[in-house]
Amino acid sequence: MPSDATLEEVDRFLAEAGWHPERDEADRVAELTQFVISDLAAHDCDVSLFPAAETFLRSYGFLDVKFPYDPGRVEHFNTCARFCNDEAEEITELSEDLQKSVFPVGWDKIEGGLAVIDPSDRMFYIHHTGFYYMGVGIREAIAALFVGGLQPAEAYFV
Repeated sequence: MPSDATLEEVDRFLAEAGWHPERDEADRVAELTQFVISDLAAHDCDVSLFPAAETFLRSYGFLDVKFPYDPGRVEHFNTCARFCNDEAEEITELSEDLQKSVFPVGWDKIEGGLAVIDPSDRMFYIHHTGFYYMGVGIREAIAALFVGGLQPAEAYFV
């Protein structure tokens, strides 16, 4: 679990990106999720929208969350995983390993890693080096990227 100070920084990053508690992107989420489901299906990857993913995208979708690592270096986490078909095989594999559905909800612009969420709000990171656990919800996920707290996902496999 990230420290309170780190979570406060994450809250600031989210607010600066345009997030607020009443935010609702329902109109945009429907189009996004239909595209993602169809695009992944064309690559033999079956995903479906479940309540946790829809809630996440309605509240946090389409944000470009910026967080500084060092002076002059800013990282970005975007909460819209529209083009993720190049990760179709990995999405299927992670879902099978977890024995739970996952849905793409974001990507790390620097590393090119894909963030997915499961029905329990747990977030995982699909990276070319493997699968990682980010935490529960967006705050823990961004904190893990920000402070380097990604954990191997194997501990969460069934």
